[in-house]
Amino acid sequence: MPSDELSEERVRTIVREEVVGTSRTLLGLVFWTLLAVVAVLVGLQLLQMALYTVSIPAMIGLSLIGALVVGASLYLLYSLHWT
Repeated sequence: MPSDELSEERVRTIVREEVVGTSRTLLGLVFWTLLAVVAVLVGLQLLQMALYTVSIPAMIGLSLIGALVVGASLYLLYSLHWT
């Protein structure tokens, strides 16, 4: 069997490489999740600002940008956790 030919040193090297790769992946997931959550909050803040603005064009612009930011952030969260 090929697995019997592995030395203990080689197994330790493989495990070390995989642990490092997994921790980088986990840290990346946490980073992008936090970034997406903050972006959702920024988008919601833009929508709230649109409600209290005086001019109609500013209200439309802030609403569109807020909706775009919230939508992109939710898509990022979906892509990170459910695909």
